[in-house]
Amino acid sequence: MVTIRVSEFPVQRRRRFGRIVWSKLVSWAQLYRTRRQLLELTDRELDDLNLTLEAARREGCRPFWDSSR
Repeated sequence: MVTIRVSEFPVQRRRRFGRIVWSKLVSWAQLYRTRRQLLELTDRELDDLNLTLEAARREGCRPFWDSSR
């Protein structure tokens, strides 16, 4: 097994990695919130967005980490 100590990486690399991780977490949190809000829309609001109830449910039930579409 290989052990890598954080102190072996330059500070700038650790900060960059931290920013990347933080950015992804923020993105996932926003995606989670918007998908939950999608499930709460009324039929009229879905019609305004040109979405069917089935499409809204399908998108709203996807896990937050599934953002590949």
